[in-house]
Amino acid sequence: MDPPQRPVAIFWDYENCSLHHTSGACEVDNIRRIAQTYGPIKAFKAYLEVYEQYSLKTLTLRSDLQSCGVSLTDCPHNGRKNVADKMMLVDMMTFAMDTEAPATVVILSGDRDFVYAISILRLRGYRTVVIAPKQTHINFKYRASEVLDW
Repeated sequence: MDPPQRPVAIFWDYENCSLHHTSGACEVDNIRRIAQTYGPIKAFKAYLEVYEQYSLKTLTLRSDLQSCGVSLTDCPHNGRKNVADKMMLVDMMTFAMDTEAPATVVILSGDRDFVYAISILRLRGYRTVVIAPKQTHINFKYRASEVLDW
């Protein structure tokens, strides 16, 4: 009998790692495939500021992401910095409080603001998988259990 697989949560800093194409279905499927190798996906969240004035491209993107099972979290800046980062950090820690280790946290970002959270999650027994742009600071990549290029 196979041991039970531990849950996976995906936290996507969309403002830092946006899609390369207009349709997100293909890239979301790639992310999902990677995450499912670690276990069943419990949450798949993307953090971005949703503007009041939508373009056709923005509406199509949002629709594609939502139809692929990605929960969009609106992060209105209102002149403030790091809004999406703070919301994402809170959700990551909430996942850790609600889900016993070992579990997997997949982070799509190139932002060094997540280094401390990734370090603490690893110390607590969580696998941390970072999917980041190649030019991401090396400190960010060294703190993760695994690193994949965006």
